[in-house]
Amino acid sequence: MDSQQNQEKSISEQLTTVLGQLTTDQLRFVVARQEFATDKEAAKAIGLKPDTVYHWPDTVRQAVELMAYDGVQTALHIRKRNLAKAMLIKAAGLDSNDEVLRQRVATEFVEWELGKAAQRTELTGADGGAITLYSIVSPKDWDNAD
Repeated sequence: MDSQQNQEKSISEQLTTVLGQLTTDQLRFVVARQEFATDKEAAKAIGLKPDTVYHWPDTVRQAVELMAYDGVQTALHIRKRNLAKAMLIKAAGLDSNDEVLRQRVATEFVEWELGKAAQRTELTGADGGAITLYSIVSPKDWDNAD
């Protein structure tokens, strides 16, 4: 592993550790801060008072700096942190008054657990199996068949 790969791994590990210490609002700020030139602008963009972010611990500033190097790690952390919430929202679709929505959500859950059902196509043989192809050669072509 070369020096640059070691440095990238170190940044990624540091970022993972720091992100685990942040609140949801602090995570939102870290993400917003990548899009804005100042803390004040980023705070306002996510509905926080600038004075709030000015009093946060140094770990938030460290996360902002590390994220500039490794935004993918931050995105993965946010995804993992919100997976349970997303699944609850998805599961709530099973109780919807809309029959089409309930069916769609139910199908998604079944396919996540069991996989998609075999799809028959024009290229599928009997019972979804492979197609057997036979080549027919007339007797007059036997001498030339290879």
